[in-house]
Amino acid sequence: MEKITLDHPDSQSADLVAQHIEQLSQLFPEVINEGKVDFEALQDLLGNYTDTPEERFQLNWAGKAQARCEAQKRSTGTLRPCPEESVDWNTTENLYIEGDNLEVLKLLQKSYYKKVKMIYIDPPYNTGKDFVYKDNYIDNMTNYLEISGQDRSLGTNTESDGRYHSNWLNMMYPRLKLARNLLTDDGVIFISIDENEFANLKKVCNEIFGEENFIASIANINNPKGRSDDKYIATAHEYISLYAKEINSFQMGGFVPTDEIIKRYNKVDTNGKKFREIDLRKTGENDLREDRPNLFYYFVYNEQSGDFYPSKEDITDNCIIIKPQREDQKEGNWRWGFETSEKEIHNLFPKYMPNRKVWGVFEKDYLEGRGAVKPTSAWTFKDVNSERGTEQFIDLGFEKTVFAKPKPIGTVIRASILSTKISDIILDFFSGSATTAHAVMQLNSEDGGNRKFIMVQLPEATPEDSEARKAGYKTIAEIGKERIRRAGNKIIEELKAKKAKEGALFTEEHKILDIGFKVFKLDSSNINTWDSSPSNLEGALYNSVQNIKSDRTEHDLLYEILLKYGIDLVQPINEHTLVGKKVYEMGAGALIVCMADNIKPETAEAIAQLWKKVKPTAIDESSKAAINCRVVFKDNGFDDNNDKTNIFQILKQHGIDNVVTI
Repeated sequence: MEKITLDHPDSQSADLVAQHIEQLSQLFPEVINEGKVDFEALQDLLGNYTDTPEERFQLNWAGKAQARCEAQKRSTGTLRPCPEESVDWNTTENLYIEGDNLEVLKLLQKSYYKKVKMIYIDPPYNTGKDFVYKDNYIDNMTNYLEISGQDRSLGTNTESDGRYHSNWLNMMYPRLKLARNLLTDDGVIFISIDENEFANLKKVCNEIFGEENFIASIANINNPKGRSDDKYIATAHEYISLYAKEINSFQMGGFVPTDEIIKRYNKVDTNGKKFREIDLRKTGENDLREDRPNLFYYFVYNEQSGDFYPSKEDITDNCIIIKPQREDQKEGNWRWGFETSEKEIHNLFPKYMPNRKVWGVFEKDYLEGRGAVKPTSAWTFKDVNSERGTEQFIDLGFEKTVFAKPKPIGTVIRASILSTKISDIILDFFSGSATTAHAVMQLNSEDGGNRKFIMVQLPEATPEDSEARKAGYKTIAEIGKERIRRAGNKIIEELKAKKAKEGALFTEEHKILDIGFKVFKLDSSNINTWDSSPSNLEGALYNSVQNIKSDRTEHDLLYEILLKYGIDLVQPINEHTLVGKKVYEMGAGALIVCMADNIKPETAEAIAQLWKKVKPTAIDESSKAAINCRVVFKDNGFDDNNDKTNIFQILKQHGIDNVVTI
């Protein structure tokens, strides 16, 4: 029976370096020797496709090497559950995590690897006035616990700092690197930014996500009037940078047609369906006959009989011959090929154009069934205005001064419409006032979706003399959690009002719509570390026996086990009482945990029977891995080694080989 200590791989976050070596070994097995990379052999394989630092095009800054290494380090921290601060703890699939997002992203690597469809972040813009978290590369977890325990606001990154841009890049690089791992292969990241770091962000994202996965830089017109305090030009926009995880897998959605677009459909056919007329003649580049000869042909129209059809020959007998003719009288070409025109002739019609004194062919483009509108690189929508964000915050009952310039939910809703389906996971690891959570719930209420959110926010202290502190919010995280509570309730009330207006009863919608969230807080591991200090020998010896910290609960341990074994934090947990001992089971018996004391062989027998009862039936040999069971006990939960050995043997007899203690 294996014991899981703090140094054991299973007690830490994912080993990203080992994963990279494994991926390399799949491509080039000959360059891996005893778990190490033979770089000379790798260079031989790559041949002339290697370069030197002097020749390489790249972005460098002070601290980049350390930032890269920090992304590879493993975390020994944990996320402690806080049901008392949560909403609908037992049923919700949403998460709100308080903690340094670097450590949290590391801890999510196992449970949420390739599970997040969309990431939206609004990081510090590095204006000289906002906070930029300076990571401690020696022990970031300890550094976080020390800082988060201080009841004061954190420092800013001022322009007078000699490493003004480097500090910002050192913060962003490891976080973006880790975030990429969480995206699905068809996932996407949206990053709001202004001109201060826009250029650097694009370069660092090109490196992390790959230049080939760049989608667009959107000019988000969030202040149409412009900033009046700008010296030369009143800035009216920010940027949103978009990168796909794998551009060939990503599919971009579109927006619902606006009223302005719908007005263009000003014709009605005999069946009462609205359409607009679109000239079939191609315009723009390559619109001459010689450019695309296969797109040049004729249409024949008999005014007497009404016959109308495409023809490859110029037929003149008592018919009107229509060809694609440009305004300069040169022969052009059509947008459709000949076969398409034959197939879709019912959606085409001839029309005389008196101004040009020629006949043309027009397509009936119907409003019904038309696709979504392709987004442009300039978002001029009213719902992305910064003023909307403040109004939405105030509408929830907050004072304007509690949180400065919250993002409008319209920005995040639009990003979600373009990139997610109704059951996807959306992550925001700079969640601030929790605009993203609000947007996800709002969009779900509008389209019947069940998107899930994961919010991550540093519990940064509000200034002592701030309006937020006066209103009772000691940290930014407290503001975010309260906003989600209020937004969820408001959305439910709006749904009730809508149903009442329609004359329908409001029954189960509030149960279907997930407005809850589970709160977790970053902390050190629940497992004691060995203290080699001679002055603390007695305490160290005690901790080696009582290896679980005295101030931690069973649920603290349970969720650390889930996290380190790669099980998502919203997985339903079933609680059983077996021969007087509390046992937790999840994933159809994939994991069974018993943290009780005085474990006896009869407990093991009961656990084995529970597993057989809940496990799915194996279809064939290849599916057995899917029904394997891992059982976890507390290491000091046995009276003696004999009981421990007997329990292991009993479980093994029932086909459970994976038994560990913690």
